[in-house]
Amino acid sequence: MSETNDTKIAAKKLESSSQHAKKALDAAVGAGRTVGETVKTQTKAAVDAGKEHLGAAAKDLGEAATATYEDLRTQAKSKTEEYRDRAQDLIGDAGTCARDYQSQAETFVRENPLQAVGIALGVGFLFGIMLRR
Repeated sequence: MSETNDTKIAAKKLESSSQHAKKALDAAVGAGRTVGETVKTQTKAAVDAGKEHLGAAAKDLGEAATATYEDLRTQAKSKTEEYRDRAQDLIGDAGTCARDYQSQAETFVRENPLQAVGIALGVGFLFGIMLRR
């Protein structure tokens, strides 16, 4: 009877451990997604700021060209379009990088769930320390 009781306890503990591991995996995947979204959001903000500055620079160049030479104005428009295309390429690359980081994080978590849980605990501990100050 003692063995049956011990077996039941062991089965319950294994089930509980499995549930905790699943929750930890879900939390780590969520963290990976959050990191990917944060990278994507911050990259978009940086690119938007760059576009704004490039727009201002293009406007200044356009006014200077109008005041002096029509030729300079044409060159400024060409450069503005070139920079705009580069910025759009950067947005696309940043999105790709964010998706790659997210995919890598999910793969890592799935392949190394215990290590991912340990990392998540460590990061949470560090955030807790930082937030207390």
